[in-house]
Amino acid sequence: MSSSSSPKQLSWRAHYWQTIALSLPLVIGQLASIGIATADVIAMGQISSHDLASGSLAARFYQPFYFMGLGITLATGPIVAQGLGGNDPRLVRRAFRQGMVIAVMLALIAMPFVMVGDVVLVWLGQDPVISAHAKDFLFWSAIGLPFMFLFFVLRQFVSSHKKPMPQVIATIGGLLANILGNHICVYGYGPIPPMGLGGIALSTTIVYVLICIGLLTYIGITEPYKSSKPFQRLWIMDWEITRRIFVIGIPIGCTIVAETGMFIAVVFIIGLYGPVPLAASAIANQIAAVAFMVPLAIGQASTIRVGHFAGANDRHNISRASWSAVWVGLGLTSLIMIYLFAQSEFLIDLFLADDDPMTAAVATFAIPMMIITALFQWGDGTQAITISALRGLNDTRVPAYIAIACFWFIGVGIGAVGAYAFEFDPVAIWGCLLIGLMVASVALTYRLYVATSRITRGGPILSR
Repeated sequence: MSSSSSPKQLSWRAHYWQTIALSLPLVIGQLASIGIATADVIAMGQISSHDLASGSLAARFYQPFYFMGLGITLATGPIVAQGLGGNDPRLVRRAFRQGMVIAVMLALIAMPFVMVGDVVLVWLGQDPVISAHAKDFLFWSAIGLPFMFLFFVLRQFVSSHKKPMPQVIATIGGLLANILGNHICVYGYGPIPPMGLGGIALSTTIVYVLICIGLLTYIGITEPYKSSKPFQRLWIMDWEITRRIFVIGIPIGCTIVAETGMFIAVVFIIGLYGPVPLAASAIANQIAAVAFMVPLAIGQASTIRVGHFAGANDRHNISRASWSAVWVGLGLTSLIMIYLFAQSEFLIDLFLADDDPMTAAVATFAIPMMIITALFQWGDGTQAITISALRGLNDTRVPAYIAIACFWFIGVGIGAVGAYAFEFDPVAIWGCLLIGLMVASVALTYRLYVATSRITRGGPILSR
């Protein structure tokens, strides 16, 4: 990269529009992706509240493995973006190739742990009946992990070219297939026997296999992806890039696990109060996850755009690319907050069967949990976007420390102490999430301010 060039600084208006233009298909893709999981949760609730409680508990168990894999493979994105920004096709190819290898390797390590999750859940104090009912669900979820992790890399590679529509179309197709597959696998059709809760995980696994086949084929035959020869020397281990992916990706994985782990830990604590509040928290958690897809996509756009400017040594536009994403995110999360306040009962009803005897009791807990979910949209959105912009600068280690401290010592810590020392009810425990997210958003916003100020003054662009 040459520092002699002086790229033109884009106007704030141009940055806003470019952020929105890149974010919009990413939002659609993220909503389709979380839609696959949401379809699973809805299918669980349509079987029974017992299946909803069991399936959500199982999902909370395997999600730390899922999100650590997601976080580490996310490191592929900024490296590919920096290679594209710096006109370095070899770096693009190396990052993609090793990202795929790492994805499959991580999944193979995680699979046996997920398969014994029903036993571990009992060790963690969860209801033995609910835990045992999740055995088949955990088995098929484990089988699907290699394809899910590979999808993360394929999605990063395609989106980093600022052409995210192929993965969006593939994911939407996967969502539609999963809705149909859930019905077939749960209730049976023709030679396929009814599989109940386990059939939901089998359907999702099949969907990710098909998505990976489609994206791999598309990348191999379509420009601009095939011009970098993405599958060249696929069998060769590139230890330098592998180390770089792990150095950047492990803190990202720890950050994502810290945040999702905060939700999981709170759900586990709420699970000690019985299946009714557990089912309610599953609904609030899934709705929060869907809402989070909007700032998450904006954050991904900021990682791509900041990474491109960093790769081109274009310090003039890095700050505006970062802060334009933050302001776009604040505007959209404000709209989401208003919608969640206004439509909380309607959204809750989507997850519950009318003839289930537990429906009224679950709704009693779910409604106040939804109000809290609406309130933490600003904090959750801001921390996601600021930390994503920092990833475009390879700044992942310190943000991981901030996230772990805020999510666990503050969010989970207050919830655990409140539950065991002050007899907080499940709704109050859910409210502790709000505190952890708001503190994280303030701390990470300051971290981004320090980084962009350093770059603007002529300091180093990429963190070491």
